[in-house]
Amino acid sequence: MARHKRDPSRPYATSSHDSAGLTDNDKTMEEGKQPLEQEAPHKPHVSEAGEGKPIAEWAVGLLVALSAILAACGRTFVGTLLMALTALCLGVMRLRLRGRSPWKVRSVAFDAFICIGLGLGLVATYLSVMLLL
Repeated sequence: MARHKRDPSRPYATSSHDSAGLTDNDKTMEEGKQPLEQEAPHKPHVSEAGEGKPIAEWAVGLLVALSAILAACGRTFVGTLLMALTALCLGVMRLRLRGRSPWKVRSVAFDAFICIGLGLGLVATYLSVMLLL
């Protein structure tokens, strides 16, 4: 019985049998080439697994929650300022510590740009709204 290229029972199988019963892998092995498939499936590499430190992420999460609570209690300036300072500090920390930084999302330049831009943007937005009132 001929095998289809994609057998549901073997999720990583990509070879097929010919009339002599040889698979594509058997043929490549006879020719001295590397096999097309590996028998043992492997887990894909996830770059985020080695990025950041959970304690730093929890600290930032707590500061964000605290700034939201302050804003909900009527202290919007203090809440916005806390959020902006947190973002600015993270951006500067990422620039200075580079690969040793406990706060990593993408590249150093991207993280620093987003954090510093967020900090400055929050303060500018808050001040522009206050000037309108």
